[in-house]
Amino acid sequence: MTTISITEIRADEACQLRAAGSAAAVAEYAAALAEGATFPPVTVFLDDEGVHWLADGFHRLEAHKQAGRETINADVREGDRRDAMLHAAGANASHGLRRTREDKRQAIAALLNDPEWRQWSDREIARRTATDHKTVGKLRRAIAGGDVNGDAPIERKFTTKHGTEATRRVPAGRPKADLTARVLAGLPDDAILAEVARRGWGVTK
Repeated sequence: MTTISITEIRADEACQLRAAGSAAAVAEYAAALAEGATFPPVTVFLDDEGVHWLADGFHRLEAHKQAGRETINADVREGDRRDAMLHAAGANASHGLRRTREDKRQAIAALLNDPEWRQWSDREIARRTATDHKTVGKLRRAIAGGDVNGDAPIERKFTTKHGTEATRRVPAGRPKADLTARVLAGLPDDAILAEVARRGWGVTK
C-alpha cells in the first residue's frame, strides 16, 4: 500500500462495472472521512506510461474528492486498463457496497462482450466475476442473439487432435430437433471436459 495523489488516478468508465453509482454512499463515506474515519485502499493498476487505472474503489475515490483530500491510500499493481477492468469485474463481491443483481449482470456482460474473454468457459467467467456459472450461461445466450432460453449458437475455441486451434459453433439453448444438442446443453462444463479428456481430445478455454 502507498499514498498517491488523487490527480494521478484515471477513473475510466469502462472499469466501473456497477450498473449505477451511489451518490448516497459517496456522501456517507465523505462524512465519515471528515470525522476521521479511514477506509481500505483503492486498487489501481500502473501501466508502462505511468497511468494509474482505478479498478476498485470508485465510491471511495469520489468521497475523498468531496472531503477535499488530495491523496488516497492505494494498492498499486502492475497492469494496464484491461487488467483494471478484469479486476473490477469481481470487485466488491465480499466488501464495500453490496452488489445488486444488475451490478453482477453488468460485470458478466463486460466479459462476454470482449472478443478475448468471451472465449472463456461459463465457469471461468463466473469465477472472475464472483457469480454463478448458470447466470453466465443464461446471459451468454441472451447476448448471442436470443432470449435466455433461445437457441442462438455460441462460438467456442478448441484444440484438435493434431494440435491446431479451431472454432466451433455450438447450440446455446435446447433445439427441439437435435437430441445431442439437448443433452450437451444440460451437462455442466466439467462433465463435458472430463469426457473430452477421456477420449484424448485437447480443449482450451
